[in-house]
Amino acid sequence: MMRRRSLALLAASALLLAPLSACAALPGSSAPGGAPGSATLDATPLPGDLGGSGDLGGSGDLGGSGERLAGEAMNADAGAERSLTRSAELALTADDVRGTADRAVKIAEGAGGRVDSRTEDAGTGAGSGSSSLSLRVPAERLDATLTELAALGTVERQSVSAVDVTAEHVDLTARVEALESSIARLTQLMADASTTSELLEAESALSSRQQELDGLRAQLTWLEGQVDEATIWVSVSAPTVLPGGGPSSFWDGVLAGLQSIGAAASGGLVLLGILLPWFVIGAVIAGAVLLIVRAARRRRADAARRQSEEGPAPEATPETR
Repeated sequence: MMRRRSLALLAASALLLAPLSACAALPGSSAPGGAPGSATLDATPLPGDLGGSGDLGGSGDLGGSGERLAGEAMNADAGAERSLTRSAELALTADDVRGTADRAVKIAEGAGGRVDSRTEDAGTGAGSGSSSLSLRVPAERLDATLTELAALGTVERQSVSAVDVTAEHVDLTARVEALESSIARLTQLMADASTTSELLEAESALSSRQQELDGLRAQLTWLEGQVDEATIWVSVSAPTVLPGGGPSSFWDGVLAGLQSIGAAASGGLVLLGILLPWFVIGAVIAGAVLLIVRAARRRRADAARRQSEEGPAPEATPETR
């Protein structure tokens, strides 16, 4: 029984090996060191093959180029020039307040800037007064202008600040460019419109986008103006001998004293006006209490008078006891 099974297995193996041996004997069906049939597959070009780029490795090259482009864009953003809005504040003391303010204006205009606002306070006497100016100068000239302004008097306070608005500037620029492209496409659609409904729809969309574009352009122009020019707030005041500030001479002290009297009188009137309603309420309450007390006293007096008119009460006798 076992010999019959072994013979059957040998016969089956011979039948399977015969076709394989016949295929291996065909010319060109194998290559040295290669797998069976590999020469036939390599000889057949892939459809759409472009100079050997049709293999699967081509998709990997595309992915690598996309990552490279994304990396280059990130590097370009990182290396882009920053957009900063700069401002400064300068407090000076000088004997000639008005003359110092005039020279500050000339310095700003000499740097290619301008005066946005100017406020003058003549003060109450000689050697007093103050001036406040808002100057706009090119951002690249801010430091040099501050140095010239500081030389006009004694610097009491100085500060410089900067705000990074790069992200906002990039966002506005991209939105403006996107809207400009959209408007160009809508204009082309209007030119190619074949029906009145298509024309009206494109015109409505174009009007809406044009309004949005005008608003964004205005914002971008204002922001770029803030970046291109820096603001300097300058305050000039007269020097004082008092540490906390105040009159700089005897007569200024006298005038300040007279002003303090007037201020005290005005303050007293204001205080009187505040307390007057409370005085009225207090008078009403005091009058009511006084009336109640007087009424109580009157009742006690009337009771005593009636008792005195009736005479003393009769003494008790043994009979009444």
